[in-house]
Amino acid sequence: MTDEMTSALAASGPRPEHKEALALYGRLAGTWDVRNKYFDESNGTWVNGTVVWTFGWILAGQAVQDVMWFTREDGIRSTGSTVRLYDPAADVWHVVWFSPFGTTCTLTGRPGANGDIVQEGVRLDGRPIRWLFTEVTDDSFRWLGYVSDDAGETWRFEQEMLAARQTDRSQ
Repeated sequence: MTDEMTSALAASGPRPEHKEALALYGRLAGTWDVRNKYFDESNGTWVNGTVVWTFGWILAGQAVQDVMWFTREDGIRSTGSTVRLYDPAADVWHVVWFSPFGTTCTLTGRPGANGDIVQEGVRLDGRPIRWLFTEVTDDSFRWLGYVSDDAGETWRFEQEMLAARQTDRSQ
């Protein structure tokens, strides 16, 4: 059943009629090695680790999904997934992050300046969040996470991921 579901979900590329708009996230398709650091609010410390982050096309080429495997420097592993669905009527992306602990974040994605991707939304606790893909090239990008504790008046940096595209390791 799992193979059937995965095959039905996967797509080989973007829907042709929206190919240009779908390139916003579609250019990330593939697997990335990531250095990750985030602020742990529960104890006020920064946590470092690595991520293997894989992006691919789904839903007949109208969406991009990723799966992330986080490994903290203390060896603890966790995963998560984001689905990004393009809405051609509104010309925006609907973005939902899912953690294995039941946490979700809902955001709206759009193109930013200089090829950046801007994602804005709210956490379950109501605090605004802003997640950015910046410095995007064919082989690397920087991901920045911000949260606001004052309804968007100011933003606090809370996560950075530096990604490098994996090369074919079979050669």
